[in-house]
Parts: sequence; structure tokens; C-alpha cells
Amino acid sequence: MIIPRKEIRKSLSLLPEGPGCYLYRNKSDVVIYVGKAKNLKRRLSSYFNREPDSPKTRALLRNFATIEYMVVSTEHDALLLENNLIKQYQPRYNILLKEGNSYPYICVKREPFPRVFVTHKVERDGSRYFGPYPSRSMAWTLNRLFRKVYKFRTCSLDLTEDKIQRGRFRVCLKYHIGRCKGPCEGLQSERKYDKEVRDAISILNGKIRVVTSTLREEITKAAEELDFESAISLKDILTELDNYQGKSTIISDTIGDALAASFGTDSEAIYVNYFVLSDGNITSGRTLEYRRQLEDEEPSELFATILLDLLGNLSIEIKELILPQEVAFSVSPGAKITIPRRGERKHVLELSEKNVRQYMEDKQKQQEKMNPEQRNMQILLDLQKTVGLPTLPFHVECFDNSNIQGTHPVAACVVFKGGKPSKADYRLYHIRGVTGPDDYASMREVVTRRYTRVMEEGEKLPDLIITDGGRGHMSVVKEALAEIGATGVEVLGLAKDDTHNTSEVLYGDPPQVIGIMMRSQAFYLLERIQKEVHRFAIEFHRKVRSKAAIQSALDDIPGIGEVNKEKLLRTFKSVSRIKKASLEDLQNAIGKVKGKVVFDFFNTTEPYPQ
Repeated sequence: MIIPRKEIRKSLSLLPEGPGCYLYRNKSDVVIYVGKAKNLKRRLSSYFNREPDSPKTRALLRNFATIEYMVVSTEHDALLLENNLIKQYQPRYNILLKEGNSYPYICVKREPFPRVFVTHKVERDGSRYFGPYPSRSMAWTLNRLFRKVYKFRTCSLDLTEDKIQRGRFRVCLKYHIGRCKGPCEGLQSERKYDKEVRDAISILNGKIRVVTSTLREEITKAAEELDFESAISLKDILTELDNYQGKSTIISDTIGDALAASFGTDSEAIYVNYFVLSDGNITSGRTLEYRRQLEDEEPSELFATILLDLLGNLSIEIKELILPQEVAFSVSPGAKITIPRRGERKHVLELSEKNVRQYMEDKQKQQEKMNPEQRNMQILLDLQKTVGLPTLPFHVECFDNSNIQGTHPVAACVVFKGGKPSKADYRLYHIRGVTGPDDYASMREVVTRRYTRVMEEGEKLPDLIITDGGRGHMSVVKEALAEIGATGVEVLGLAKDDTHNTSEVLYGDPPQVIGIMMRSQAFYLLERIQKEVHRFAIEFHRKVRSKAAIQSALDDIPGIGEVNKEKLLRTFKSVSRIKKASLEDLQNAIGKVKGKVVFDFFNTTEPYPQ
């Protein structure tokens, strides 16, 4: 069904409410965007019932002439159809899905004495292709390994048995320098050559240990038969394979042939990392970046689309998908999707997620290096938009309390301006009016003290206050601000889970959980602020405890100040040793008069005169 632009408003109420795909076309009838939806009516109506926030969405709506939609049976079918339509039309406003041929494959040619080589072009000629290898170095490393270990031929001669027997060919320079075994002159049998090709295919499938185990058996057999030349040759091959295997990451012998994938996102792109596992080894993997053309595209749906495209380009059979969440498509028969919570699969997934975070952090560092101010402002804009703050949170302050069962209670305040820590504005507080471990009362006291002074000194209040706690802490902060008349300050809460990691972002009145992506740069900024205030509070609390712990009998000696106490402790290491020290040793440490005072204090039976 095709809807012209001028009839869109009238047609929205008539759209079907089932799953399907839709195509935006321009005046030249060129497809400029392909989308999918669980509910076509709701999804298409969302484009026209409100002013879109994204400039790219506004550009799309300015440039389209017609909308065409197709109804399918399930959400899974919609995902498959969308993937095919994107590949067919390559619309300008969709994410940029990679072309499979832009990455190398390893080809095992279908021919007598098969060649094994790296190629960027997949031909339907019956040959076997392994890949693609997003890490180009992996493909060439394997290729060099095969040339060194197996010495496969590189020529394109038609090595049929008849032509070899008739002596049509002569060995080339590569034979003479030891890089080919001369099958063209019958110096290597086709049976032995094919056996080595099968070993290479096993390695390409990640079954290195199968090959090395067979080699060890053959070495033992050759040695028993006193064929030491063959044993040494096989030993050299085994050494090369062991060296190659040592460079791979061994995860588990129980996972099997699997693909682990995770993703992160920001306002500009979605980042997908994947690992291909075979026989307990990570055989390939990479983090890929896909530019987001429309900001309102759901990240989890983009992840599913990219994953489906990736699976279509992998030539190996995947028996298990290890993912952070469910996806809206089914895998091939005999395969399964696992959302791990613990164990080895969880470890693999965490490794993938770590790579996503590292990629995003490295990218951010590069951007900050080029234009740090612009990058930080973009993150603050993303935070404002995601949370729904009325103003840009340029000036942010965050509080945290620290005590042990109510002893030595302290609080800390860190300040971020423009997305960066402003350490000159950090503040530390001793809690004065609270008895026992009462976090809410401590928070109320420090907030009241902080902003009463700020207003008295005519300083500017922050745009946003973050509490290291949940709804209760937010309510206390809001009440304290209201009592002292500090208006116009927004309050955000960060709640932690059982493992002490940030799990929820709270905002509003009453506070509600904000659906902020936990892999976004805005979330990383909030997490960084929370970790910074926690670090600052803990360090201060440790100093306070340490100072209280070293209170000793030295403090009771009249006339012995901090300088002399430090000299004594530096010289004798402990108070007990100072008590046992001789008069001469004490006088050598702090002088005759002071030394005599300390010696008399610890060595007289009468109370020291006050």
C-alpha cells in the first residue's frame, strides 16, 4: 500500500495495527528510509503527531513524497524483511550496514591440489570460503601460517593427474627455496596434499587441538619407525601451530561453536562487539561502529538488525548466540540463544561488553583530544534530553555521606562544570548535628549548610544536584532546599544494586526511573560523578579515622606539640617504643629539654603536674 504525502494525515487512522515494514520514498521514487514496526499504525503516527526532536528525522519528513508499507505475520518476519530491504535499496537515512565483501575471506579453491588464499570476493564456484575476518591481520596471519607449515601451491596451473603424468609442468623457484612441495611434477601426492588441506580447514574452523593431537600421534609413529626426518618435519609443524594457538584466547571447552555479541550506543552511533568461538577459542572478533541516521531508532532493534546482518555474512555454522538480551528473530534449527547470568558464557559476554566500553572510551578520548569542549557539551545535551531537564546541566554537584556505624560521620561534595571535575570547588564536611548512623539527617545537614552559605555569599546555585542514593535521599534534599529558599535546582538520584553498581537513574516529583541507556556517554558521566564523590568521601573518612586512631599518650604530654610528636614517631615508630626509650635517645631525637619532659612523663610514678 502506497500513501502520498498529501494524504498522510487522513490515512493514519486507517493503518493496520500489526507488524510490518515501511519505506519512505522521495520525489524521484528513490527509497530514502526503511523501517520496521511491531505496530505499523502506532509507529507511523509517531512521526506526524508531534514535532520530531532529531534534525535527521525532520530532514526525512521534509524530503519524502510517499510512504509504502507491507504487513507481515510476526515481528521476526518484519526484522528479516527490513534487513533485506536495506540491503536492496541502501537508503541514506538508515544505519550503514557493512558490505560483506569489504572484509577478507580465506578461500579453499575447488580444484585438484586446492589453493588456499585471502580474497575479498566471494564467488559461487563451489569453493569453500571462511570469514569474513573483520580483523584483516587475522586472515593474513592464517594465510602466512598455512604457507609456512603446509607450503600450499600459489600458482593457477590446472594440475590434473593426466597433465602431471605427461610432464606438462616444471617446478618453479618457490620449490627450490622451500615454499612449495612440487605437486606439479608429482613430487607431492594428491592424497597427502588433500590431508594437509583438511588440517587447514580444521584450523579455520577453530579445531586446532584436533590437528595438533593428530600430529603428535604421527610424530610418535615416525619416531618408532626410525623415520627421524619425517618426525622432525612434523615437529616443526606442531611448533608453529602451538605458537599460533598460544596467541588465541581460550575461553571454554564446553561452549562449542558460538557467537557472543553486545552493544553500546550514544547519540551518534551504535557500537556492536562480537566474538566467534570455536572449540573453546576466540577465533575472530571486533567492535564495529554503525552511524545512527535517526536518533529515535530503538537501540535494541538496531542491535537485532545488525546481528542478523552479521550472521548472514559469517560462513561458519553458529550453534549458539550468547547475548545480553532477547532479540526478535529465531536462529537456525539446532541453534539456541542464551542470556547468561553466570558462568563461562557470562564471562565471554562480559569480555564482549568490556570491548564495547573500551571502544567507546577510546573514541571519546580521541574526540576530547580534538575538541573536548564540544564533546562534553554534546554529552550534557544528551543528558538533558534523556532525563527531561528544563535547563542544560552545566553546573552539577553531587553529595555522599560516609561513616562506620555512626562514628566519625563526614560528607563530601564534588562539583562538575561543563562535564569536567572542578576540584577547586570540592568541599568536605564534618557532620555536627547528627547522632548515630542517620544518612538522611546527615544529608539534610550538609545540603542546608552548603547552600545557605552559597546564597549568603551571592554565589550561583547549581543547575543539578545528584544524590548518591534513591528516593529517600532525593526527598530529603528537596525538603532542605525548600526550607532555605533555594529554588530552581533540579535533583537527580542514582540508586545502586546489590553489587554496588549504579542500576537506576531517578528524576521527577515523585521520582521515577529514567530509561537512560546504561552504555551511553550520558550514563557514563553520571557514573563517573558518583564514583568521584564516593572516592572523595571515603578518602576523607579514612583520614579522619586515621587521625583519631593515632591519638595517644603523646597528646597528654604538656609542651610537646605536633612537630615533636612527629619526630618521636618517625624515630621510634610507636608509642610503646617511646615509653621504653632511654633519656639519652629521647634527647637525641627532640633535644635535651623536651626529651627530659617526655622521659619524666613516662617514668615517674607521680601524676605529672598540669
